[in-house]
Amino acid sequence: MNSSSPFPDNHSTSSDSVDIPPEVYEALISWSVKLNSGIASNDVMQQLLSWRAQNPLHEAAWQKLNKIEQHFDQFPITSKPIVTETFSIADQQKSALTTRRRRLKRLSLAAMIITATALLANQYTPWHQEAHYATGIGERETVILADGTQVMLNTNSEIDVNFSLFKREIILQRGEIYIETSKDKESLVGRRSFLVKFEQTALEAIGTKFSVNNQTSNTKLYVTEGIVEIQPNNYAPVRAYAYESYTMLEGTSAPIKINTTDQVMNMDPMAWIGGVLVVKQMRLDEFVTELSRYQDITIICDADVAHLKVSGVFQLNQEEPVGHALKAISRTLQVSIDKKNRAVIISKK
Repeated sequence: MNSSSPFPDNHSTSSDSVDIPPEVYEALISWSVKLNSGIASNDVMQQLLSWRAQNPLHEAAWQKLNKIEQHFDQFPITSKPIVTETFSIADQQKSALTTRRRRLKRLSLAAMIITATALLANQYTPWHQEAHYATGIGERETVILADGTQVMLNTNSEIDVNFSLFKREIILQRGEIYIETSKDKESLVGRRSFLVKFEQTALEAIGTKFSVNNQTSNTKLYVTEGIVEIQPNNYAPVRAYAYESYTMLEGTSAPIKINTTDQVMNMDPMAWIGGVLVVKQMRLDEFVTELSRYQDITIICDADVAHLKVSGVFQLNQEEPVGHALKAISRTLQVSIDKKNRAVIISKK
């Protein structure tokens, strides 16, 4: 695990594919329009043949287009709605004088253009990306997605990435992530929506930096820059602004705002990015629960010391972060730290 080294972008193609520049596809679309206009002359056909012979890439692009037309049902899923919508609009706009033959020509032209556009869109990142990332207990990892978005995974976290022509989605399976979204400048359709989904809620980033912590009983959002719109099922969306924090309880879709000036905000939600755990007046049992995320060890906190308060900065980049942290609090609190049957027991001294 190397948190400073991003994953490489997925630009590789299959062994029998040809890397065709976008400008060639743009020229191909222009030829498609001419050929399907219904008035293409012999001169146009000769010019097309000449264009195909000029460069092997021209011919390769032409063959790819023909192949896709012959297997129209094999369109990428993200492209099918475009074709369907184009067909529908074209049919709705027909005039009383439009013949069936002209309608078919118009639909054929639309399909040809959409085919070439879809071919271009799916040939290059960041149009499409499907990936899975996960960290083990005590690990952190930074990945850079196809659009330039940076995602950092905290300990024991797992995400699925699904990018298509029109949207970008991250499915947070478990754990905690920090995201700095890109401006998506390379997108053909403008800035695509960016969603983080978990359970019954989606978070839409509006040019922002934020963290999401998805644990067993609740999920917490903390925004450091920009805006994040919380979109719970069956509830009105709520917008979270910079330095605001919300929690979403298990079984409750409505988000609850956390007052960051109250003592309830007793842990720095972003400190883990720097490899530390920063707490202020946190209950000992809650501190133990948070600390145990970073090491595969069982910690038992007796009820008679659970209410004690912990404050401090605790390093996470150590081989045994739990042992070092508990040793530190034993010097400030009236507690004993003992090991029994591969578990650590915290009791009253």
